[in-house]
Amino acid sequence: MFILEYIYHEFSFFFVERLELIHDIIRKNPAVRFNDVMRISKLKNGTLTHYISKLENMEKISVERTPRITRFYDKSVPKKEAEICKQLTRPTVKHIITLLLRKNTLTFPEIRDCVNKSPATVSVCLNNLFKVGIIEKTYDIPSNKYSLKKPDLIRGVLNVYFPSVSTRLVDNTVELLDF
Repeated sequence: MFILEYIYHEFSFFFVERLELIHDIIRKNPAVRFNDVMRISKLKNGTLTHYISKLENMEKISVERTPRITRFYDKSVPKKEAEICKQLTRPTVKHIITLLLRKNTLTFPEIRDCVNKSPATVSVCLNNLFKVGIIEKTYDIPSNKYSLKKPDLIRGVLNVYFPSVSTRLVDNTVELLDF
């Protein structure tokens, strides 16, 4: 009987330890993808799926499932902040957002030149940011001007969830970043 109690206790401890590990990864990396959690935790697909479902049932995490991407958020992350976090996980979008934080308003050619991406890539990123309500567009000739709708909210999200980006932004070294 003692051996069975010991095994149960060790299994229970192991179960809780893994739950806490996965929850900690999600808490520290809002909008993290399933594959990234799997890589960081070093758990296999089925094992991770089991623990994710347990955390979801315990209402500790929110799960966003789309056809090809599953993202996880801690329950404490508000929806608007979750959307900003999701956008900040994309390098080109993060670069555009940090540029707009520094410069306030930029035209399409200015953004394209700073980001050093094709016009199509920049256009897709800007349209997506506009669609989700993170940026606003002012129609102007010869080129539209773009700015952040709520720069203070975005600064707050950067400070809380992406402190390394926020620090580099404050230090004015965004140009040196390898996006």
